[in-house]
Amino acid sequence: MPAEDKFEQLLRRLATEDKPIPAARLSELSDLERGRLEALHRAWSELSPKRKRALIAQLGDLADEQIELTFEGINRFALEDPDDEVRRIAIENLWECQDPYLVAPLLKALGEDRSPGVRSAAADALGEFVLLGEAEQLEPVSRRQLEDALLYAHASDESPTVRRSSLKSLGYSSREEVVPLIQAAFDSGEEELVSAALLAMARSANNRWKPHVFSQLQSPSRTLREDAVRAAGELELRKAVTELIELLEDVEPRVRQAAIWSLSQLGGDEAREALIALLEDRIDDLELELIEDALGNLAFVDGTIDFSLLDLDENDDSTS
Repeated sequence: MPAEDKFEQLLRRLATEDKPIPAARLSELSDLERGRLEALHRAWSELSPKRKRALIAQLGDLADEQIELTFEGINRFALEDPDDEVRRIAIENLWECQDPYLVAPLLKALGEDRSPGVRSAAADALGEFVLLGEAEQLEPVSRRQLEDALLYAHASDESPTVRRSSLKSLGYSSREEVVPLIQAAFDSGEEELVSAALLAMARSANNRWKPHVFSQLQSPSRTLREDAVRAAGELELRKAVTELIELLEDVEPRVRQAAIWSLSQLGGDEAREALIALLEDRIDDLELELIEDALGNLAFVDGTIDFSLLDLDENDDSTS
């Protein structure tokens, strides 16, 4: 069957809503050339909202699993879809995109979309571009425009979720207006606001926040403990090593996992010994993989040789 006919067959299958989406063939939608993308766009307009939601969610999962696949073109036209959930998922699927041309539609979504979920997703996605602006990889005018938009959304959006998402993205910014906003959120005592503040602190690379982060490492809230642990790693809070080692035994798996990675970011003999000891005790495959990755990252941070590579070399020698 000619390739073009095969693609048209896939489009017809996608449009047949009483049949499941052919997951095994979705990789064929990666990096489509213009003609095929336009054909998919025409077929897309005929799909029901339920079908479009399922399809774009599956494309997002597939792109996460296979990093060589890209569905950026599909996600871009889905930004204009009439369905709120489709637009939200499309924005979330574009989280790795660093194309400056994406800033304009994201700003439009943040400022004009009727759905709080879409506006919040746009605020989250704009954080990547705030970071690019800080690295001088974005035009100063665009950088100022998107920071102004996030500041405005944080101050005036009716949705608390949008305001929190805006604050988290502003964490990357060195604008002087941001510091008091983070401080106010932290001082509020409201868990969701404190969580947003901790995430903003983690992104700030600002040492002024280290005492705030340290104060939440033993929080009774699982969410705040996890956020503080992650921030400790990002801010290189070396005085937290002892507390992070203790948190390797936390009752909450997400806190334990965050502690594993943060210790790898801090480095040092104490952190390495704790992770090696933990490695010997773990039987959970996911956590085992995380510890091995963390030991590799710690070796990079410390500038030492990854012992797991030495083990691999020894095994290779023994079989030769």
